[in-house]
Amino acid sequence: MNFRNLLAGISRAAIALLVALLLGGIVIAVAQRDATAPIKAYSALLAGAVGSPQAWANTLSRTMPLLLTGIGVSVALAAGLFNIGAEGQLAVGGLAAATVGFAAKGVPAPLVLILALTASAVGGAVWAFLPAYLKEKRGAHEVITAILLNYVAQNVTRYLVANPLKDPTSGGNQRTPEVLATLPRLSSQYDVHAGLIIAVLAVVLVAVLLARSVWGYETRMVGAGSGAAEAAGIPVSTVRIRAMLASGALCGLGGAVLVLGVVPFKSFPADFYGAGYGFDGLAVALLAGGSPFGVLPSALLFGALGAGAEQMDFDAGVPKQIVAVVQGILIVAVAARFVLPRWRKK
Repeated sequence: MNFRNLLAGISRAAIALLVALLLGGIVIAVAQRDATAPIKAYSALLAGAVGSPQAWANTLSRTMPLLLTGIGVSVALAAGLFNIGAEGQLAVGGLAAATVGFAAKGVPAPLVLILALTASAVGGAVWAFLPAYLKEKRGAHEVITAILLNYVAQNVTRYLVANPLKDPTSGGNQRTPEVLATLPRLSSQYDVHAGLIIAVLAVVLVAVLLARSVWGYETRMVGAGSGAAEAAGIPVSTVRIRAMLASGALCGLGGAVLVLGVVPFKSFPADFYGAGYGFDGLAVALLAGGSPFGVLPSALLFGALGAGAEQMDFDAGVPKQIVAVVQGILIVAVAARFVLPRWRKK
């Protein structure tokens, strides 16, 4: 991608964000019956996202898993697949990391972390393999099967946490025992840990591999046109399955980053599935517009919106669910630049 294309991508995303904020402001003004409500709401949102070192820490804490689920979904998109099962893969990967994390007694802390991270990637990849296999071998659409598997992941993880994996000392709280090692903090004052480094390195690695490796070339060619790729001798089914495995592994790592960090979990709770980082990862990847490096600012933006929503609710009295409206409008605005040109041609 040259510098001009990079600037064009940034400008399109900025315009989409401006449109989303404008329409979101109209929604806030109507809901609050106050023309000044959007100014108060967005001021509080900005303060909660970047207004202080603690606000930045909250934003980065929310950005970490979004980087991993966002780049995971981007890998699937590069192969022409839509991995809507990121939330289920996140949950399965998180539970795998928690299980290894509390069961590896007597193991040195660094090795516990390595084993837990590996288990999360394997768990996410296994869960992503199912829709990929069904698509390539049975013709089932990956969107349908992945959605159904999200519900399976939700109920299976809840059952395991409430029964065989439940911490006996947790009382009425359904969660696993705490992990024996956590990712080291990057600051003694704020809840930002080494998961941020892992996530950024994952994005950079995927971006380089997609651009410079044989695997990346084959993945991009299959995404651009499976018929032409097959005619060129590329094993389309194999490439798609590999892309989904990589996508699931990255989403599973997102679950591990949450579980192995001091905040927010340190163990796997029964309501982990409702964290929403997998579904937000879909939005992050779409906003990135197919650019792996575009996941970095996209995830940071969604992390900032999530962190600022709490402050907006507290200071301005505007429900934090309004941020979901802004995010939805943002995705529609971004998608419009792909849909409208095709509609005009037709």
